[in-house]
Formats: sequence, structure tokens, C-alpha cells
Amino acid sequence: MRRLRDWLITLIALVGLLLGVVLLLSPIPVGLLVLTISLVALLYANKRSRHLLQQARSRWHKINHTVYKVEKLLERRFRRLWSVISSTRPHEDRND
Repeated sequence: MRRLRDWLITLIALVGLLLGVVLLLSPIPVGLLVLTISLVALLYANKRSRHLLQQARSRWHKINHTVYKVEKLLERRFRRLWSVISSTRPHEDRND
């Protein structure tokens, strides 16, 4: 049952990503919000996306720094989401 739920969330997140890209062209900045929510849902439901984010964070330090700032903002309010994002830290940062 959990696997089905994760597949549905992944499918909805991918559709949301496509919709967000289309909405980026609109004069109202709704596309950025849709993209952000879709990426968060994708990270939450899909282990492969967390692995890809971990690789990107270890390869590009600017991405790692930006995601680290987002982690700090989420730590108090959104515990579950914070734990998902903090699990993508590069291996050398895990000892901090």
C-alpha cells in the first residue's frame, strides 16, 4: 500500500513539475510555487530523487549551501520535511 502511495505522489509531483514549468511563463509567479511544492513531494516520496540531490550537493557547493540554508529554516517548523532534506547531505557534511 505504501508503495502505491509513493508511486501516486511521484506521478502527481512529475505532473506538477511540468505544470510549474508552463506556469513560469505566466505573468503571475505561481509557477515557482508549484515547482517548489512538486520538488518537495518528489523528495518525500522518491528515494532516487533524494540520491540525486545528495550527489548534486556533494558536487556543487553552491547548491549545498542553498539547501543548507533551507534546512535551517525548516528545522523548527517542518520536522518531517527537514529530516528528508537533511538526509541528502553530502557524506563529508554528516559529521557536523
